[in-house]
Amino acid sequence: MDISIADARQLAETFLAESGMSPTDATIIADILLEAELRGRKTHGFIRLPGIKSRYEQGERADIQVDKEKGQCVRVNGGNQPGYLVAYRAMELAIARAKQTGASIVGVYNTSHCGMAGYYVDMARKADVIGLLFADCLPRITPEGGTEAILGTNPIAVGIPSNTVPLLFDMSTAAITNGDLLVAMQGDTPIAEGLAFDPDGEPTTNADAALKGSVRPFGGHKGFGLALITQILAGALVNAATIPPPGANYGLLIIALNPTCFVPLAQFKTEVDKLITRVKANRRETGVEEILIPGERAYRQREIHLADGIHLDETLVNQLT
Repeated sequence: MDISIADARQLAETFLAESGMSPTDATIIADILLEAELRGRKTHGFIRLPGIKSRYEQGERADIQVDKEKGQCVRVNGGNQPGYLVAYRAMELAIARAKQTGASIVGVYNTSHCGMAGYYVDMARKADVIGLLFADCLPRITPEGGTEAILGTNPIAVGIPSNTVPLLFDMSTAAITNGDLLVAMQGDTPIAEGLAFDPDGEPTTNADAALKGSVRPFGGHKGFGLALITQILAGALVNAATIPPPGANYGLLIIALNPTCFVPLAQFKTEVDKLITRVKANRRETGVEEILIPGERAYRQREIHLADGIHLDETLVNQLT
């Protein structure tokens, strides 16, 4: 069913408030999920609401707080609060410190899944700061050549300021994400061959079996290497669990860099724009109409959805209502 942006936002905020979440926190999380819907990332959108509410209603939480600081490095205890909220607050802190000192590194532990990683580095980009984010989570990825889950889907995201195209890189190190599996399960559709294993380590195209089993890293040994490094940077390094159990003690490593430490901001953004222009003017393969910059497709989709509203599965809307 089609739903307006205002109605979608109100639905998400009300649903989260029903779990006892404060209006401010519900607004932040709803905005992150809505942005995923606007950018065509349904895997990280409203389909996540029931899981967020369920987890919020379980276990004890504490305030998000800085518990260690040395130089430009800050460690944040997420207090077992939702990863969406913790990542948002941590990026706010990283941006503010980068504006003051030129650079900041924020390590986060004791939190959970933070959703669309690109949202947080986009906060930095909009503030004219370069933002990088690494995140770990429960085991989902096999090592290259293995069939057992040992690494998280471990996203890596980067946002870079420019004057033209929003430069926003956001990737999972998994061949297929949990969100993709949830969407496939919702639609009762198979996944592509060669992406996942069932709990017994046998190849599968069944999304439910893959969710209970494991998935390959993207790009073979290269994706495995990136997933492994991310697991260390967003796990062992920041006091989070190196191999976290579901929903417990996930970690984040956030880096914010102020371009003015090296060159004037206007010069930096002009050079970024120059590179983007040259890339888009590159000789194209036969049948390719346009070369897109990372984040460009999502932002175009966003403009369409802002005007026309978004489409949500009717069963999901009824469940949330």
